[in-house]
Amino acid sequence: MCFSAIVSFTAAAGLSLLGIITIRRTTSNREVLLASFPCLFAIQQTFEGLVWIGKSNSYFSGIEPIGTYGFLLFATLLWLVLSPLSVYALEQDPKRSRLLLGLTFGGLLFGLYLFSWIIYSGVEPQTFSGNLFYDLRFIPGYEVSKYLYLAIISLPFIIAHSYSLKLFGGLIMLSFIASQLFFQVTLVSVWCFFAAILSGFIYLIMKDLYPKIKLTSQSSGTNLE
Repeated sequence: MCFSAIVSFTAAAGLSLLGIITIRRTTSNREVLLASFPCLFAIQQTFEGLVWIGKSNSYFSGIEPIGTYGFLLFATLLWLVLSPLSVYALEQDPKRSRLLLGLTFGGLLFGLYLFSWIIYSGVEPQTFSGNLFYDLRFIPGYEVSKYLYLAIISLPFIIAHSYSLKLFGGLIMLSFIASQLFFQVTLVSVWCFFAAILSGFIYLIMKDLYPKIKLTSQSSGTNLE
């Protein structure tokens, strides 16, 4: 992931396998997006593996921009949309659903703002203390943006009906705090490392989540297929 090409591709392979197993556990269309998170993180970490290859071998330097912007597309745009959207797909409560839908649209607008600045200004990753450093400080309001980003990513899980999802949201927040404290310079890459590892927790969430969805569906007569 953030340490070397070998670690990135090994992690991507492991996350892909775990993601496929998690998706196969789903019994409702509502669950598929959340269950896909390990596979999506695998794609993101594959992009970062390309960054490492491009930086370590000048012959493959042409793939570095592909890896850079593919990785940052996930980091600064897609997760801002997919996180609240995945919980919205599961939520049964109308008030929570409206809030989650608002967070999804807010995440889309905020993500477009961030990624537009990245495309406009350009980013060339550097290595720092054995990690990749994506310098995004050119984005206006960058310091505030980090905490707004955290809110949009974590709040959907914290306000969800499932205690497992609440725990997952709490772990996301803790991983951000740890990354900010110990890896502030390489926050973008290292936090994605922690988040990708945490995505494996979704496998356990699905075991706890489905019975609750099934029970709610049966009591309301809703078809989840």
